[in-house]
Amino acid sequence: MRHRLTVSSSHPVCRAGFGLLAAAVLIGTVAATPAAAVGTANPLATAAQAAVSAPSPAGDGFRVLPYLMEPSAESVDLVWFSETDEPGSVVVDYPGEGAGPVSLESIPEHQPLLGYTDAELSQDIKGLEKGSWLKGAENYKHRVTVPGLTPGAEIRYTVTQGAETHESTFTAGPGPDWDELRIVAFSDTETEPYGRIEHREWEQSPVNGYTDESMDRPGEGSAWAEKFGHTTRYGSFTLNYPLDQDTALKENLKHVEAADPDLMLIAGDLAQGSGYQPAWDEFFGYFAGENGDLASRVPVLTALGNWETYAALNGGYGTAEDQSPAVISRNKYHSYFERTGDGTDPDNQQYRGSYYRTDHGPVTILTLDSTNGIPDEDTRTGELSGEIFSGDDSNLTEENLSTDTQGEFTVESYTKAFKDVFPGTTDADVDLPNFNEGTAQWAWAQEQLKDAQEKDQIVLVQFHHAAYSNGVHGTPPNHEHADNQSGVAMRAYTPMFEEYGVSAVISGHDEMFERSWVDSDGDGQGFHSFDVGVAADGLRGEQLALNDEGDYEPIRFNTSSEWMAAADAPETWAERDGVLQLEDGGLHYGHLQIDLKHVGEGTEITLSPVYVFPQLDSEYNLIGTERRVYDDVTTFTVDRDGTDEPAAPEQPMDFTDNAPGSQYYAPVRWLQLEGISTGHADGSYRKFDDISRGESVAFLYRYLDGTAGAGEDFSDVTDQSSFYDEISWATAEGVTTGYIDGTFRAAEDVTRGEFVSFLYRASGAETTAPEEPAFPDVDVNSAHAEAIAWAASQGVVNGYQDDMFRPHEPIHRAEVATVLSHFDAAATE
Repeated sequence: MRHRLTVSSSHPVCRAGFGLLAAAVLIGTVAATPAAAVGTANPLATAAQAAVSAPSPAGDGFRVLPYLMEPSAESVDLVWFSETDEPGSVVVDYPGEGAGPVSLESIPEHQPLLGYTDAELSQDIKGLEKGSWLKGAENYKHRVTVPGLTPGAEIRYTVTQGAETHESTFTAGPGPDWDELRIVAFSDTETEPYGRIEHREWEQSPVNGYTDESMDRPGEGSAWAEKFGHTTRYGSFTLNYPLDQDTALKENLKHVEAADPDLMLIAGDLAQGSGYQPAWDEFFGYFAGENGDLASRVPVLTALGNWETYAALNGGYGTAEDQSPAVISRNKYHSYFERTGDGTDPDNQQYRGSYYRTDHGPVTILTLDSTNGIPDEDTRTGELSGEIFSGDDSNLTEENLSTDTQGEFTVESYTKAFKDVFPGTTDADVDLPNFNEGTAQWAWAQEQLKDAQEKDQIVLVQFHHAAYSNGVHGTPPNHEHADNQSGVAMRAYTPMFEEYGVSAVISGHDEMFERSWVDSDGDGQGFHSFDVGVAADGLRGEQLALNDEGDYEPIRFNTSSEWMAAADAPETWAERDGVLQLEDGGLHYGHLQIDLKHVGEGTEITLSPVYVFPQLDSEYNLIGTERRVYDDVTTFTVDRDGTDEPAAPEQPMDFTDNAPGSQYYAPVRWLQLEGISTGHADGSYRKFDDISRGESVAFLYRYLDGTAGAGEDFSDVTDQSSFYDEISWATAEGVTTGYIDGTFRAAEDVTRGEFVSFLYRASGAETTAPEEPAFPDVDVNSAHAEAIAWAASQGVVNGYQDDMFRPHEPIHRAEVATVLSHFDAAATE
């Protein structure tokens, strides 16, 4: 089949950006901003320091190598940057007999927003030679559309820019006969020159930090701490991670490349400040530059994060009086990742693809912009949209659901700054979409989801601020433990996602690798929500808060959480070659691998949390990294109408203190799977703690599927008391009569004899009084003798190694699990 290239107004070969804004920024100079050019304060060009580095002389080749944009089965865009205004050329080698190569030419577009500021030219970074990270002063953008593709075809292309040539290949999007697809997702690359030497904090779970056989981490003064550094988190000594951010991203991408994905998703926070040009230079160095060119072969779909509105040393988020740093930061992002094709909102092109749709064969990916909501909220000013509340998200309601994801700027302040930065623009030109119900983005998302469902597409959604998280941004701004950059407001989309059969939501922001299962209406169908912010920046644990005893413990606001690398992958340390080495577990850099397989009339989807495990020698030098997968691989099937097929309920994770192979593991695990106990809020069971009379009755109530009875109330038990229903059931069923003074004493420890008597009465068993004592320390005339004799005869209890039963000692929680599991086994024989 012969492919022909055509140029028309509806599908031009060369794409340019928004002419109005491009013309506006041309007023400025290379190292100045548009705001400075129109006479206002220049937030991105602070006073120069004593020494100023000069940018490198302009090269006549690539500043950024070609990378793929707006992929489809029929076309793709090639984008690259140069430091001169010389046009570039593309030669596309279409497959097929007689197709032959086709030549295209680019039209350079000057990008003055991407010039260095005085602050950037003056910057000193400890450990790096001053200015060694700077490139040329000018930036010219080239964008060429390659049309006429055949679905699934491999395309070879060559781009020439000045004296340099870059050759690569890509595969066009799949057609209806697809078989397998692979998508890799991560977030929070947060690149910057300082990342070449910075080792980030490495948090560890305070409740499940180690496996039973593990030694403790290296401590203060250790060779590890001396080599990689350390910090303080939640008042405690915390090691830094052994890989600096530069090495982490290189190693992560090495394993991504080996996986040979069809698409990459980056859910925001690409650079450590979008308004900081050296951070963008670093980013493209990994994806389309000196450190790698994966984006030349695999399309990258990106979302805006909070760092895409942050200018770093050039003014941060700005101020209420001058929000231009946020405006310039967003528009620098647009310079690199502006979307102009069919997947954007045609009625709101001013947003320049801040939210967009990508169809890749059977998959529809919606990228949303979570960077601003209305009404605006700010924890520092007390501007909140809902009443302050505490506890976990079971206390979250429609009335107190937050509305914003950041308190750094308002719609009003951003709009004013936009019109200052881009003279001649109006409110209608502002590029900041809101995400709430009633906004353009909301209506567009609903329309796209409905269309995708009607076309039997598998739907993935990505945006930056994780809506479901137990991390540092997991609580909303109106919570007792408030966060000013929380993603909770994005939960407003949950009913929409469930209605239209979204399979997974990809986010970042909290940097801890977490999976949640969201089924808000309880119908068994929902979606998996991921925080995949482990690309190369922080390695954070759960959000902690001080308890009444003055200790830090996890808040665990997100009750939908199913798995967290920070809490469910305890570390195993061992001495090797004379030093402590990590053998397994822990929080590491990595990515989510999404595999889709065409099976019959459905699609099997497997979600694999991959991590990059560092291997160190005896002097803690890096030998290499190993690809590993956390123990949370999730597989499910999506049927033809794009909805998840009902699956067997997922088993809960083991209690954090009940590792396989540990003492009492089997009975405690049985108890957990039967729903008799969900353990404590920190995920533990506390096997060797005593259990109260109230709790023990509750265990029996759940095991026997009891219903609240009409038993006589005890003087110390009211309808407001804990375990009221369970205790009323126990009295109605004759399980307990309480004490002679009319009390039940629910908080007191239950003894071994009392618990066996409770179980004996609840079972309805009939026995005669024993003639011989079952145990030497149980008198045949004692209150519990008959129950203990029955339990011993049924194999429910065995006593201690010295043949004693010790009826008056408190019974541990693990022993309760053992007695109940033995009773269950005897009852089913």
